[in-house]
Amino acid sequence: MIAALLLAAQASATSFAPPLDRPLHAVTEATRTDAGVTRRFTSSRRIVFRRAGTGFRAEVTIESGAPATTGDDDPAAMFRAGFARIAGQTIVLHLDPAGGVTAIDDQPAVWKAFLDGITALAPTGTGNLDRKRAGQVRAVLAALASMPPERQRTTLASLVAPLIATDIVAAGESPPRAVRVPAGSAFGAAHLDGIRAVRRVGSHLAVSVSATGEVTMRGPEGPAAGRVTLETLRQVDPVCGLVLEARDAVRIELAGALPSIRLNVTTLRLP
Repeated sequence: MIAALLLAAQASATSFAPPLDRPLHAVTEATRTDAGVTRRFTSSRRIVFRRAGTGFRAEVTIESGAPATTGDDDPAAMFRAGFARIAGQTIVLHLDPAGGVTAIDDQPAVWKAFLDGITALAPTGTGNLDRKRAGQVRAVLAALASMPPERQRTTLASLVAPLIATDIVAAGESPPRAVRVPAGSAFGAAHLDGIRAVRRVGSHLAVSVSATGEVTMRGPEGPAAGRVTLETLRQVDPVCGLVLEARDAVRIELAGALPSIRLNVTTLRLP
């Protein structure tokens, strides 16, 4: 009996309860500063959650935005270009009761369109810079094309997965604790040492992570030691299990170069 009650309590704590049959809007504003030059991007998607058996289905429609820039070799820009290729189409993702993505309708076709969008970023010029950028796009495409279906699904699931925080709701508040945060670099995986805390602010849960560490990056003159600082904040609605706002700021400092700064802010507008 006790075990059954514990299981029931756990299931209740991790259940996902999004607003159903009503459109939500997720808007992402990205700012990127390199060598003193700042660029800004905005993307948005419409999400409708519906009940499907014991789980849910999420109908995601990427809304048209500014066209991708040919030759932009920033990985985030490549993913924006991939998703822009399926703008206007409704992608159907199937979710379990806790909000985990278990399947995607017509996944092979969606994946091909995503890759086609990245392909379009490759410049066709014959200059050294164009050839270098085209080679970088081809390298990314080769890595993505070799992904098994499970990893393809994980990539496409990023349309909704970052907005679902049932794990945070289930764990509840927690005092500051040490964490190691993965940080990719051009020369392999690295980790940043930081602090994570979850606290209640009004009716929401605020999840903050602050981390920093040394990594090896690709600088203007080749490999260079760099320092990465990461600050993230999530505002979570514990009633529905959704992230209402996510802020991610990354600062990369290399010796002899201006800092590179990334700021992404995603806001979920509930009906």
